[in-house]
Amino acid sequence: MATTLLAHNLPERDTRLLVHIAAESQTRTIAADPALTLAPSEVDAAVRALFTATSTRTVLQLVAWGAAHGIVTGTTEPCTALTTALQLPRRLQRVLAGWVGGRTTPELAVDFGVSTGTMRGYGRDLRAWLGVRNQVQASIAGVLAGLVLLSDIDPTWPAEPLDRATTPCGRAA
Repeated sequence: MATTLLAHNLPERDTRLLVHIAAESQTRTIAADPALTLAPSEVDAAVRALFTATSTRTVLQLVAWGAAHGIVTGTTEPCTALTTALQLPRRLQRVLAGWVGGRTTPELAVDFGVSTGTMRGYGRDLRAWLGVRNQVQASIAGVLAGLVLLSDIDPTWPAEPLDRATTPCGRAA
């Protein structure tokens, strides 16, 4: 059984910042958003505060959290994962679960017992399967397409995928 979108209690300002992060906005673009009222020098601190507010540790986990909560509603470009039913090979499924769970590529390399170069190759393969250009978009697509369990993002959440039927397939930002 799949789970519907989770509720969140982020203030509008943090929600808007999260959408910028998912859209991979540059610091100057984020600072130029009048609703955020951030100077360029304050953006990094605001992102760190967002990690704390969401109990996430990496950008990949943060955007996955945002997708699970319905804040991030799509990837920045169309991708295979959101238009086609995919069955990932087990190894790539584990990489994706690691990314949305806040693991870095070097940490996953240790977990898998492989070199960081080999892990980067797994990441390239995963991005090709999903039809995305980078890890941020892979994390978003993985959640929205139901390819990861919500418990991969946060162990206290259900061990079920997000219900794709209730997930809008829009774009980030």
